[in-house]
Amino acid sequence: MNNEILQKEFDMPQLRQMVLDNTEKIEKNELKINKMRMEAVEQIHKNSERDEKFETFCKEHDRYMKNINETLDRIALLSETSRIEQARRSRELDEQFKETDRRIRENSEQLKETQKQVKEMYAETKEMFADTTKRVEKMFAETNESIRRVSVEFLGVTGHIVEGLVSSSTVNIFKEAGYDLHDSGKNLKRELPSENKKIEVDALLSNESVVIPVEVKAHFTKKKVKRFIRKMEMFKKFFPEYADKEVVAAIAAIHYEADADTFAHDEGLLVIRVNSNDIFSLDPIDESKLRKF
Repeated sequence: MNNEILQKEFDMPQLRQMVLDNTEKIEKNELKINKMRMEAVEQIHKNSERDEKFETFCKEHDRYMKNINETLDRIALLSETSRIEQARRSRELDEQFKETDRRIRENSEQLKETQKQVKEMYAETKEMFADTTKRVEKMFAETNESIRRVSVEFLGVTGHIVEGLVSSSTVNIFKEAGYDLHDSGKNLKRELPSENKKIEVDALLSNESVVIPVEVKAHFTKKKVKRFIRKMEMFKKFFPEYADKEVVAAIAAIHYEADADTFAHDEGLLVIRVNSNDIFSLDPIDESKLRKF
């Protein structure tokens, strides 16, 4: 009776489905087991790598600690060496200080003597300086007097030349050169207050169409010639009454520095020479080079 019931119960489609379900569960379990087995193997592999890294780390740490210990040993050795050297140097400095102190005490008397000698020398030097100052002041006074005499003599010479230039006899040298001049003036001064500028002309010779300003020097240099040219470039601004006339500039001197007269010729100036006998002469004129201001 029971066999028939069992056979009747398990002969049903549910039995097959149950077998299939169990089979599927078994397969899934096998898959899980295989996965777990693989994970276990992988974990074992990772643990092995971790162990190797840890071992490597331990070795590196041991090597690092060894280097640190060796470094500390060297530092200790250097520290001890430095301490010994410092002690030796300190002893040497103490000895040097004692020796210096001894020398200072020994030289104290010599220093006092030297100070005494210096004071005596200072007193002597002060006295000599005072005497020298008096001599220099006397020399300055004599030099100033010499300069004053030379200045007077110089002014006398240049004034004498100016007087000669504006005289009727000197006008003849210009007439021979083609300039018939009949008006003259000397020591003419003009100002431009608006520009704070001044000008002075030593001598001035003119006629209806030409005016000749003359600069007089006992000694003419190239630098003085340049300065006179700059003054002539402003001549008509200071003397507007000659604006419609031709301006030809001239220089006069007893002596010309080397190349000063040649430079004046090249710049188109008239060059007048004065000898010791108060004879005036005008250098030959090159009309092509003559400059009109």
